[in-house]
Amino acid sequence: MNVNKYPQILLPFLPVQTCGKAFLLSVSIVMAMYPSATLAGANFGSPNTVDNTLAENTREKRSWRENLAERHNLTFGLDYQALGLSASDPVAGGKGEASSGVARFYGSWNLVGLETGNSGGIVWKVEHRHGYGDMTPKEFAFQGNFTGAGNGIGYGGMIGPAYSDQGARLTNLYWKQKLNDGNTSFIVGYLDTTDYVDVYALASPWNGFTNLAFSTGAGAIGLPDDGILGLAVGHMITDNVYTIVGVADGKGKSDAPQDGFDTLFNDHKLFSTFELGWTASKEQIYTDNIHVTFWHLDGGTQHSLVNGGSGQGVNFSASFMVTPQIMPFLRGGFSKGDVALYDSSITAGVGYFGLGGEKNDLGFAFNWSEVNEDFSSVMKGINSVSDPSQSQLTSELYYKMLLGDFVELTPNLQYINDPAFSNESSTWVVGIRARFVI
Repeated sequence: MNVNKYPQILLPFLPVQTCGKAFLLSVSIVMAMYPSATLAGANFGSPNTVDNTLAENTREKRSWRENLAERHNLTFGLDYQALGLSASDPVAGGKGEASSGVARFYGSWNLVGLETGNSGGIVWKVEHRHGYGDMTPKEFAFQGNFTGAGNGIGYGGMIGPAYSDQGARLTNLYWKQKLNDGNTSFIVGYLDTTDYVDVYALASPWNGFTNLAFSTGAGAIGLPDDGILGLAVGHMITDNVYTIVGVADGKGKSDAPQDGFDTLFNDHKLFSTFELGWTASKEQIYTDNIHVTFWHLDGGTQHSLVNGGSGQGVNFSASFMVTPQIMPFLRGGFSKGDVALYDSSITAGVGYFGLGGEKNDLGFAFNWSEVNEDFSSVMKGINSVSDPSQSQLTSELYYKMLLGDFVELTPNLQYINDPAFSNESSTWVVGIRARFVI
């Protein structure tokens, strides 16, 4: 089980508890593989935070990188990701294939409080996202209608939204600080809000599900861009109850971070979140977690779907390890306004960790969604869709396998029934994702 890719929300705040032989086996695996993970300070990050991504790479490092980590508390990594998709039934005249690549450079440098447990330091991540052909995965569902790439599969959702042709971007540049003997943490600077909002073990688009319906917000949160100015604070209220509060620039752009101070302090268009959660124990916070997330995005941002309005909603998530390797989950959300793709979304699925290899994972889930009514009407008009229904059913199956120390390969298969913006009754989508770690 690869524990470090799971969200480590306020990890050190929770007490050690035991819950039978199955739980003890899980804890033994975790502590043997990643002893530092269970002793780390407050880290309310999702699977794709910089710290969790760095911890995931356990291959032997070159001596000069080890020296940087040991002597200067500086760690960094580089990787390259690629995603290709092919659909059986795109809309009439639409493209049936999409592909893109992402180069990433990320790191963490702890500078203060190293002996006290209240450490603080800089976290960064810069990326270059580029398409290989006429259409990228982000455009494949419907966004190609607005970018000039053309029509795709007419799906009211997103598949691989991180895989675009945006070019160079700043995703993270923030200060991370632990306080109160690790019972409180905050991050301030250029943030990726999906690092702390509605996270769970399989949320990462880099090594989990590719469909947004199975990721942060289940499609029912109107998310801003990554790499925007903001502040998030996490605190452990009791041994089992935590809260995370965040506010960020709703108009910020990751490919124009220099404009962030102007949009934040002059336009005052904010993305605000409040999350209240429960976890069984420190060891089980990765997987045994229940939380409710409330969110609001002001109107007048580039993320409005139709009329420039605001949006708000509530999301929920529950996941539990029923065996040392199997984790079922139930997630969803309900929204109002003009920013979330889905007015309603319900997701259920299961993750199987360590299937066929210590770091190999399988995930399967299905989702029912009701697309934002106003946006659905616009898209149905563009694609001349006569069916007035906004409901869709989506499923995804993936298997992530590690091939040596440097390569991950993840084939996935999706089935979409009644895609909202298409006259086709259904479509299959086959994908392959590759990651090369340096």
